[in-house]
Amino acid sequence: MPLVPIPVTDEQAKAVQKLVDFGTTVVGETDQLARYVGRVLGTTPEDAVGLVIGDPLHFVRAAIASKYDEWITRLHRDRGVTPEPVSPSLAIPLLRAAYDESRPELQELWAQLIAAAMDPQRTNRVRRSFIDTVQRLDPLDALVLKELYKYNASAPPLHPNPSGFLVQELKVSGDELEISAINIHDLRCVSDPRAAAVFFRITVYGRELIKACSD
Repeated sequence: MPLVPIPVTDEQAKAVQKLVDFGTTVVGETDQLARYVGRVLGTTPEDAVGLVIGDPLHFVRAAIASKYDEWITRLHRDRGVTPEPVSPSLAIPLLRAAYDESRPELQELWAQLIAAAMDPQRTNRVRRSFIDTVQRLDPLDALVLKELYKYNASAPPLHPNPSGFLVQELKVSGDELEISAINIHDLRCVSDPRAAAVFFRITVYGRELIKACSD
């Protein structure tokens, strides 16, 4: 018995076309994200597809990865660096954490950390613990650390004191600064915030973290 074509309405045809277009977009975005992951790992995009297939947020992460790719390319170009593959034990948790972040202040840290991991002259600066630390930072925390790193060896001391200086420099309230101080102290990045008025300083750990993320 011959098959009889089933009539298709214009609305059904449009729905099918939208589904086809969606499928094409999924493939394109997945390929794009896999390409970025493969670039850091030093493998082919096909080998990296398994890390992104089935990810419900891979559209978002592909857009974030594209932004990172621009930053990292520029950092390597400005430094005259020929990037090298990163060990999967470091690259995979680093990429997963970075691609979950959409706040610009922290994206900058992640981009610099990934760039350092791919730089043969800097890769040893990137510790696994830095990934966990940056994941627990809020944007103000990152700004406080950068300012303290910048003025770590300041002479004369910051005026009127480190806390007062940061409140003025970052245009935040004393309460906002104190909350950041408590958080980054818990992360071993600064000295005891109870002594913030006079002795609020970045620690060796905090200094090495920002050094790894600096230009």
